[in-house]
Amino acid sequence: MNNTLQNGFTILEYLAADAEECSVKELAEHFGLPNSHVCRLLKTLADTGYVEQTPGSRKYRISLKILNLSNMRLKKLKLRNIARPYLQKLVRELERPVFLTAPYRYRSLIVATEYPERFAGDAGVVVGQIHPVNRSACGKICAAYAPEEALDELLAGCDWSRKTEQSITDPARFREELKTIRACGFSRMEAEFDRNTGAVGAPVFNASRELAGAVGVILPEDASLWTPELRTRFIDATKSCGESISFALGCPLE
Repeated sequence: MNNTLQNGFTILEYLAADAEECSVKELAEHFGLPNSHVCRLLKTLADTGYVEQTPGSRKYRISLKILNLSNMRLKKLKLRNIARPYLQKLVRELERPVFLTAPYRYRSLIVATEYPERFAGDAGVVVGQIHPVNRSACGKICAAYAPEEALDELLAGCDWSRKTEQSITDPARFREELKTIRACGFSRMEAEFDRNTGAVGAPVFNASRELAGAVGVILPEDASLWTPELRTRFIDATKSCGESISFALGCPLE
């Protein structure tokens, strides 16, 4: 990739991820680039509408044009459009927040969310969010179907520190869990990041039987409610939803 283009994207991603306003000097120091080079990059990004200068200052921030781009992409995303009625049905059945993800470089990226009518909590699922590979139900789904060379890179970038008693801290043990996910057709994340956070996930396949995405359901916030009966109900419903979307995408029945 052209270095100038790559540097421009890198700055744009940094401004988006950091969500802070930065000056030319701050960005130049952070990336080890000449002030003049950063200044030209920011001027180009500002002229095209992707960043804007904060009124009354010399600092820059990412603009809302990114939201417009993402909205246009989502509107044309076949997976999202086909899956929506099935996600809504799953919400009605389980009365819990539901989300749909698509694999982005073998990581789980949320492309749609559905909530029950009277849901007042914060499920922590937002369109555009990328799940942790090893501490999310759909992150595990995407990792389970990643090719071996990509999986090595994914696992090398994971945080394996212990957050709770349920955290998986051994990559080898996690690989065994991925084998189980492929065999059983669903994934679980229960109290691996915090004690009252859990979800169930199931894969979605396209007409070529390749992974097209994953469906996830948030478990109740109170872990004491995660009974065997509730787990079974959530797993069966989520798998059924994933299978229905797969069939609608043209994936042949077994």
